[in-house]
Amino acid sequence: MVVLSQFASRKGRQLLLSFFGLAMFASLASAHEAHGQAATPSPMAKHWQDRLTAAVGSSVSVAADESGRLWLARMEKGHVWVSRSDDGGKTFAGEAKVNAEPEAILADGQNRPKVVAGGGVVAVTWAQALPKLHTGHVRFSRSVDGGRSFSAPIIVNSDREEIGHSFPTLAMNGQGRMVLVWLDSREKVAQTKAGKKHLGSSIFYVVSENRGETFSANTMLADHSCECCRIGLAFAPNGEAQAQWRHVFGDNIRDFAIAPLVPGAKVQRASEDDWKIAACPHHGGDLAIDESGRRHLVWFTGSPKGPGIYYRYADGEKMSPPLALGNPDAQAGNPAIFARNGRAWLTWREFDGKQYRVMTQRSDDRGEKWSTPKELATAGNAADLPLFVAGAEKPLLAWYADGVVRIFDLGTQP
Repeated sequence: MVVLSQFASRKGRQLLLSFFGLAMFASLASAHEAHGQAATPSPMAKHWQDRLTAAVGSSVSVAADESGRLWLARMEKGHVWVSRSDDGGKTFAGEAKVNAEPEAILADGQNRPKVVAGGGVVAVTWAQALPKLHTGHVRFSRSVDGGRSFSAPIIVNSDREEIGHSFPTLAMNGQGRMVLVWLDSREKVAQTKAGKKHLGSSIFYVVSENRGETFSANTMLADHSCECCRIGLAFAPNGEAQAQWRHVFGDNIRDFAIAPLVPGAKVQRASEDDWKIAACPHHGGDLAIDESGRRHLVWFTGSPKGPGIYYRYADGEKMSPPLALGNPDAQAGNPAIFARNGRAWLTWREFDGKQYRVMTQRSDDRGEKWSTPKELATAGNAADLPLFVAGAEKPLLAWYADGVVRIFDLGTQP
């Protein structure tokens, strides 16, 4: 059955646009202060100081290795901690401290520690926050002894100025090829110093052919990305990694783009919502690539002509029409996607004013038709974004809510 969600109702549009109006105000306030123009500390500056001293992160990540063992990464008291589960996520044990010395670690929403596992290696990346507003370093460490100990963390970004290097995303395929992508402001800083206008940030990446033992040089994939949206990352069947991110087109049109992680890669526009907003909405998309090379994309837009979440697939340059998903009146957002063996699964989070709920849909024909939306789980208090388990061979969904990590196998859901 094909389910085509309608565009947002008037109430939903007002709710979404009001929310992102507040987000834009906060981002503009932070940018105003970052340029030294604020006479007094802004609310965003206070928020940044709170994040520098946060004791526990509100977001986690989960990965699977080839044996099916799950690995959980989280932040507590200035350390990244990694633990494992041999019972499908019911319990996690053997927690190991990644960074010996405590540091300010960003671990909420779009910006969280990321873990991957395979071939005897467990690897983690995270964003280390620096004292200056919205600055940081991308950090990396790995274990080669089954997660019992980790190497001394390194700074991945070769530019060491106290500027923005953050929102890292990590992926590794079965052959041990690892890619690490992040948002980087070195180009913006250079252009600003030269007296030129520069919108957004940039996408930088490194590649490792030996499970993180060594990395290539920092390479810029694209300039003028959005500043604070998470990056989608996936491997194609030929071993080529591809990224999806919110891009700044023209004069602050913030739609999505996609490109392979190769020097001089062509950037392909992935959405045409024409959402004009002079700030980052803190709302990234997600990407999955199936065995045939079909790319499955999901994203959120606050465009007045149709705010909400969308899905489409891409075969080369050809893309399917965008499919509207979820209930805009329930703040549907933060979608994620998984594709394997001719099937695909979607998930997103909604909030009805009282509780959060995780919604899912399934396609049995590579994204051509979709089942009706289904409520998978609810939570009454703080709830993280629902994300698929990295590296899993089946659609395992991880949701950190009410202080507990819950793992769902969507392949067993009716």
